[in-house]
Amino acid sequence: MIEGVKKTLAISSFSLWRERLVYSLLFLFPLFGVSLNHWFSSIYVLVFIVSLTCFMEKKGPALGREERILLYLIAGYFMTFILSAVANEWAELQTRYLGVEIRYLAAIPIYLMIRNYTDAPRWLLAGVMIAALIAGTQAYCDVSMLNKARAWGVYSPNLLGSYAAILAVWLLIELRFQLKEKWWLIPLCISALLAVALSGSRGAYLGLLMMGFVIIVMTMSNWRRYTALAVMVVALALTYMMVDEVKDRVDIAVVEVGDYLSKTESVDYERSLDGTAVRFEMWRFVGRVFVDKPIFGIGRGNYVSVANEHIQAGTVHPDVGEHAHPHNAYAEALISRGAVGLSAFLLMLFYPLYYFFSTRSQAQYTALLGVAYIVGFMVFSLTDASTFIKGNFSSVFLLFLVVIFSWHVREVRAAKGHSGDR
Repeated sequence: MIEGVKKTLAISSFSLWRERLVYSLLFLFPLFGVSLNHWFSSIYVLVFIVSLTCFMEKKGPALGREERILLYLIAGYFMTFILSAVANEWAELQTRYLGVEIRYLAAIPIYLMIRNYTDAPRWLLAGVMIAALIAGTQAYCDVSMLNKARAWGVYSPNLLGSYAAILAVWLLIELRFQLKEKWWLIPLCISALLAVALSGSRGAYLGLLMMGFVIIVMTMSNWRRYTALAVMVVALALTYMMVDEVKDRVDIAVVEVGDYLSKTESVDYERSLDGTAVRFEMWRFVGRVFVDKPIFGIGRGNYVSVANEHIQAGTVHPDVGEHAHPHNAYAEALISRGAVGLSAFLLMLFYPLYYFFSTRSQAQYTALLGVAYIVGFMVFSLTDASTFIKGNFSSVFLLFLVVIFSWHVREVRAAKGHSGDR
């Protein structure tokens, strides 16, 4: 009996320390991802390892239908990588990319653990608050002290800008519901917005705009909604006129798009294509390849070799082969995984978006966080594929999604329970 008591106490002590470790990792996760190499990936892996220690434990409420569907869809997206790789003769390159793709499978035990830790969202959001200040500081140092044309962070303007946009929007949502108690979040939000502006990432600009639109539409009505939209338009116009980094990046995009569309045959260009024009040409190339490989695509990592074949045949501009992927997550899914992979990709995005939005009346706060988050990633992915194929970006997407989705499910269940009591 004494041995049994000791064993029970040991298990209880281990569970307590594991929970504290998870909360610590969630707090640390948002902090230095745009400033230190492999920060996001390393902490994600650590959370995954911890989750394995409780994978077989029977704890907490049974998985709901909505939770099972999400986990099936994430696993299904991972399986499309396996299928496309096998269909295109798995090689060393696919083995290397497996290290990133397996993060989607790792999200399953992480979710099963996180859903039982009710304070997980609080610790993650605490880290988000500090991360907003760090992101703004990083961007300012890059531009003002290191004299970079754009704020890069440790990886790229796209990661820094998009990540800062998510931080800014989550803080805006927090302010929307708790302005009087948390007015001090205002400077933190401004810091994150500064990072977005200085990044020069047009995908981040568009994502921020659409997430702001979501907040206005979901939280306001009547004249307040139209007033807020008008204020947002004025703020955008002022930002364009007053912030040189924003104006330059927008103007360049407009010129490049006009230049590309004015050419009837882009492959006849004798000069190199500009950034935006290259994207259009890569997307045209994706459509051409899809006709040849419609089901499972060409396999992850085979983009360059296939592009070179078309370049030699003279069917696409040579600049298409200078990039490792088509700079659009939807086009990347289509060319690498085919129609099967794109379908799985879209389901993985649209299902949580549908669940967040359809249950907004039961838990408006968490629903708004979730809808804005998914919309942001969907928009970022229009001009960038790294959102889902790079280790750091995919770690952010998965860990944030796991925490917010499990939190929202818990809030919806609580609301339905209270409704049933009445």
